[in-house]
Amino acid sequence: MKVKLLNILSMRKLMFVVALMCMTLAIHAQDVYNELLSSSLKVAEDESKDLETRKIATFKYDELSYMKQMVLPQVLKDTTDLVTMNKVIKQLNEQSYAMYQFINLYIQRLASTSKKNGKEAVLAVFKAASINNPMFNDQDKELILAYYDNDNYITQFSLDTDWVKALEEVKKANW
Repeated sequence: MKVKLLNILSMRKLMFVVALMCMTLAIHAQDVYNELLSSSLKVAEDESKDLETRKIATFKYDELSYMKQMVLPQVLKDTTDLVTMNKVIKQLNEQSYAMYQFINLYIQRLASTSKKNGKEAVLAVFKAASINNPMFNDQDKELILAYYDNDNYITQFSLDTDWVKALEEVKKANW
């Protein structure tokens, strides 16, 4: 009986160690996400930067935080399922990088347009791509549209965006 009990305890310890290792691997695999999150926060808090740059960084930070909040339940559901964990981490990295590219392309398009109606057209194309490509189908409209109709920010995009699809959409737009 003692041998069986020791085996069960050893098995539990082993499972705990495996789960801990999986979590450690997952943390290291989030390099893209973590780097973008860290750099966005750094810029958002840097008072030597101009206000618009800080606002863009704030949007990026809020968006990255929102994405993680939405995928975290999938990761926590079963910490021993490496396939699911890796899929979620890969998705988080891909979405983070696509969001970064989307915003950079948006800023480039705005900068290359001198007329006010041209800037409004650029904003309309990017806003449409953001709202038309939801990632999570989140029903909390107040949260996901916090920036969308906020004229104080040039990044008027939905937080609930599949950034990979939205980026593809704006790249295909007739410029």
